[in-house]
Amino acid sequence: MSASNGSRSSVPGSGKASQPSDPNAAARQYAQTISEDDLYQLARTLYAPYIPYPPNCPVVFVKFGGPEKQAEGDMQKLAFEWLRRERERDPNCNIHVPEVFKIFTRGNWTFIIMQLVAALPVQQFAQKFDPRSWDHKKPYYYDMIATGVHLLSRMPVPADATPGPFTRRPEDRRIQHMLFKDQTAPVVYPTIQELQDHLNRVAERGYRIVRPPPKVTTVALEEQLIFCYTDFNDENFMFTTDPDGRPRLYVVDFEHTSFLPPSFLAFVALERSGRWFLGDWIANKFGNSLPRNNLEVMKRIFYMFQISSINIGPRQK
Repeated sequence: MSASNGSRSSVPGSGKASQPSDPNAAARQYAQTISEDDLYQLARTLYAPYIPYPPNCPVVFVKFGGPEKQAEGDMQKLAFEWLRRERERDPNCNIHVPEVFKIFTRGNWTFIIMQLVAALPVQQFAQKFDPRSWDHKKPYYYDMIATGVHLLSRMPVPADATPGPFTRRPEDRRIQHMLFKDQTAPVVYPTIQELQDHLNRVAERGYRIVRPPPKVTTVALEEQLIFCYTDFNDENFMFTTDPDGRPRLYVVDFEHTSFLPPSFLAFVALERSGRWFLGDWIANKFGNSLPRNNLEVMKRIFYMFQISSINIGPRQK
């Protein structure tokens, strides 16, 4: 995650420095020495579900919460490894994800111990380093963010992935996505077909009161899954500078990340983009590769989820 105390270099594009072979080695080793009991006791006194740790001289960043944190940490691990390989393939790529050092459970809480990043959200970073040229350089930063989301969507999908986060316990693979009430799916979907069937049962209820009904009242989800990063809050895209003075992007917060059909990414980027100004930039980066055929029905499904019980539509067994 991040610590909002700036970056190691003054102006993007200035200065040269050698890149350490493993800059996270010391923090990774420290994470293994942290007392789980001490961290748990400290977390019980905190209001926010995160903390730079140790508080007096932070070395790592810790997030904690319910069992869903295991899935969040596992998805972040996948993203970290994928972008690491992408940077090896393309040295010009400067898009990163904080490394996850350790995940553990104590009591009813799951803890993610990760790399502490000295970085700032995009606008704060630009205002600090490029205050007089922000309007001119804004497209550069926003395009870098959109490229990061696009790169993540190209991640190879694990062979046994199902709709939802990819984590070891099938019961934890519950989709976190803004389509659903409280941004959480009411059930786990073992297959894309079961996800589609549930959405269409909700759509059927939603169109009962629409007269005349539109020609298309069902979704036809794509048969493939992609890595969907769909939380476009600008504070989830943190910038610093690398040892060579180049802007470096860190994508953070993988709570609302799942392997999903592309229509789920399209829905957030194209239909719910008004919630975040980054949506349009991300949609433009994907271009025509974002499917649009399900958007109108998904808008109706979204409405039905918001006004109904969280349990609307699951097939009763």
